[in-house]
Amino acid sequence: MPDRHDMPPDIRIADIILAILSRAIFYIVILLFILISAFMIFLAFNSLRVTVQALPTVKLDTLFEAIGFTTVSSAVFELARTMFDEELKSRVRMNAPRKIRHFISRFMTVIMISLSIEFLTMVFRYSHKPDEFMYMYEAAAVAAGIALVFVAWAYFNKTSVSVEEWEEKTTRPQNGRGI
Repeated sequence: MPDRHDMPPDIRIADIILAILSRAIFYIVILLFILISAFMIFLAFNSLRVTVQALPTVKLDTLFEAIGFTTVSSAVFELARTMFDEELKSRVRMNAPRKIRHFISRFMTVIMISLSIEFLTMVFRYSHKPDEFMYMYEAAAVAAGIALVFVAWAYFNKTSVSVEEWEEKTTRPQNGRGI
């Protein structure tokens, strides 16, 4: 990529404006994700309050609801944190395939953990009510989905490493020698 100083002035100005707009949009999106996460935490506390007020009767539905809100909140907050770390805070400029793999791997870790917690929540919820055993198929479908996403993620990581190596070879300077 050419240095910014090698560009014509009008392109350089457009590049600076787009960089500023891009940062502003990232900050707005990150702020929205943080607000959504905070609201989900509020909903989790509200569900937990309903559960505690119902004691000594156990209200498993509202307790599982609180777990679900907390799980989604942590996933949304981690996405905001990943966007901040990778796009705004990090001064490390990785090549495109490596950056994409790194970003996806960080986000997929959160998604996999969140889906696993959701799966366990579904199993606990449906196993405590005999009239809801039929919903265990939905829990099994979530488990199958988790397994498929994990396999796809592993395949993506395996194939993207070779793309990264290829890109490094093709973009490496030739030490003054011609091709």
